[in-house]
Amino acid sequence: MALLRGLVDLLALEADRNPDFANRLDIVLNSLPAKIGRSPKALGASQENAPDVYSKWEEIGETEFVLWLRALSKETLRAIIRANGFDPAGRTPKWKDVEKLSSFIEDSLRARLARGASFMTNERSD
Repeated sequence: MALLRGLVDLLALEADRNPDFANRLDIVLNSLPAKIGRSPKALGASQENAPDVYSKWEEIGETEFVLWLRALSKETLRAIIRANGFDPAGRTPKWKDVEKLSSFIEDSLRARLARGASFMTNERSD
């Protein structure tokens, strides 16, 4: 980070001394996009592809469900967490271990099932 800060300071110093350099630097910096990242459409698509964990739990039972979760990719597990609102505190985005993510989903789902249908997602409260 100190290296980057030093580079920015050096660019600012040169831009103050050399108006031509300052103009070219402005052109380059203004050509950059305002924000780089995934579009909301791309984020929504991953949630739409998240499997319905409630129906899967009922279909195959608790033991098989745990094994099924552990076989899923990190991206799918993250989509399940987002789609069901299992992590409102935002603890899981930095987790990289599939087993830790799947255990989190299992525990969250078990807690919701224990509390009843009113605590499940909107799609399941029919």
